[in-house]
Amino acid sequence: MNPRIEKLKAERDKTAQKIESLTARLKSLNEQILRLENTDIIGIVRDNGLSIDQLAELMELLDKNPTASVPKYFEERSDKNDEEE
Repeated sequence: MNPRIEKLKAERDKTAQKIESLTARLKSLNEQILRLENTDIIGIVRDNGLSIDQLAELMELLDKNPTASVPKYFEERSDKNDEEE
C-alpha cells in the first residue's frame, strides 16, 4: 500500500482520538458549569426567601409575559429582605 495513505490514516486516527477526548472534556466542563449555575440560582432564591412554589409561580408569570411587572407580593418580600441586610 502507498506509504502516504498509511501516514494519512494514522493521522486521521490520531485526530479522531483527540476529537473524542476533547468532546468528553467539553461535556464535563458543561456539566460543571451547569452545576455551579444551579447552585447560584438556588442561593439567590433562598436569599430572597422564596419557596419552590413561589419561584414556580414567578417563573410561570414571566414565561407568560416577560415584560410583566413583578407582583406586589414579590416586591414586598424583596423590600423586607433588603431591610434585613
